[in-house]
Formats: sequence, structure tokens, C-alpha cells
Amino acid sequence: MKKINWREVCKFLSGAFFVTAGASWYFSWYHISVPFMVTSMSPEFLLIRGFIHFGLFIITFYFGFVKKTKV
Repeated sequence: MKKINWREVCKFLSGAFFVTAGASWYFSWYHISVPFMVTSMSPEFLLIRGFIHFGLFIITFYFGFVKKTKV
């Protein structure tokens, strides 16, 4: 069984969270509702979602790039 390299997982997630935070803020700034399944995400919801994803970006960036692992 192969061990999961959590540092690499956090590197990938930091990029994904950065992109979704930026996209959410972009759509919120221009007051665009984003369709999702049978509903739509309002610009106000996208603004909050952007802040949450930016916070998750900071956390995963820290664990993926900044924090040194013990060897």
C-alpha cells in the first residue's frame, strides 16, 4: 500500500482554492449569477464563497509550501 503524500495534495488544493476564490470574486464583482444544477448561486453567495475558498487557500498553501516537514 502506497502512503499518501499530503504535502503534494495540499499543493494541488492550494491552486484549486486560489482559482475558485478568484472566479467567485470575479462573478460577484460583475453581479453574475452562476447556474448550479437547478438553482443559481447569487453574487452575495459567491462573495462569501470567495472568502471561504481564499481562507482554505491560505491554509493549504501553508501546509503545502511553507511548513517544513520532519525528515
